[in-house]
Amino acid sequence: MTSFKRRSLTSGAAASLAAALLLTGCTPEPPTEVSVAEGITFRTDKASGAQTLTVDRTLARVRPIVVAEKLENLRNNWVGDAKTVHEWAQQYGAVAGVNGGFFGDSYDSLGRRKQLVQLCIIEGKVVAPGTPVGSALRSAIGFTQSGEAEIAWAVGTEKDGTRRYEKTVKTKNGLTWRMDYALACGPRLIHRGKIDVADRAEKLVSDVRTGRMAVAVSERYLVFCRADAMTYGEIARTLVEFFKTTLQSSPDEAMCLDGGPSAQMVYQDGGGLKDVEPTGVQVPTSILLVPVSSEAVKMPR
Repeated sequence: MTSFKRRSLTSGAAASLAAALLLTGCTPEPPTEVSVAEGITFRTDKASGAQTLTVDRTLARVRPIVVAEKLENLRNNWVGDAKTVHEWAQQYGAVAGVNGGFFGDSYDSLGRRKQLVQLCIIEGKVVAPGTPVGSALRSAIGFTQSGEAEIAWAVGTEKDGTRRYEKTVKTKNGLTWRMDYALACGPRLIHRGKIDVADRAEKLVSDVRTGRMAVAVSERYLVFCRADAMTYGEIARTLVEFFKTTLQSSPDEAMCLDGGPSAQMVYQDGGGLKDVEPTGVQVPTSILLVPVSSEAVKMPR
């Protein structure tokens, strides 16, 4: 009897609260959308704390590229210029951009020179090597000349090129991975259409809720997702739900691109670039969406 009364009171209180929220205009804000360019949509959902940048490859006239500049090998570390994603996007004439890739120590007092950690490919050339961490490989996202995206466990050096693997352990069965641009980070979040967080396999275990950047791919869509504060599992579930409810589709693969305050997303809103959440963190690599006719794709070295 007590339990029944509690359920009745709770149900009534919930109905009253819902009515009050409607009357006071305090209902959760519906997601808002901005058309960035043809086939590219920015969407923010305050209720879930996620922002997405969706590229419909059947319509969009952009090409994803990875940018890094003035790279040098210092004491066996690969170091390059570091800028905010907003600065990278502005320099390359991009319609949108996100942060991606691990980075390490600063090599100057202003944080404008930072270490690249793990695989980075630019214009088909390995500019920073990707090697196993212990026995574990790291996830990487690559982009072909035509802009197709692929997520793989990959390693690579300038001398030996790049190879992809079906598991997180390097074996003799690796396949040549020819990408125009690629960037490693991790962990893998979705694999072959199912949520499969590979944080333990990639030695990237974390249960912390923090800002995160992730990317998901399907045959038609490329979706970048920035979360205000989520775990790996939460952002994976957010991506699955987004594909289902917004795109009436499902992601084939997804991976984490970064975490913490360096997770940045920018997009064209009207006449200029807009930061989703300006952090001021300077990063040595970024993934940008540049118009296919843009001369900025050719990278200054």
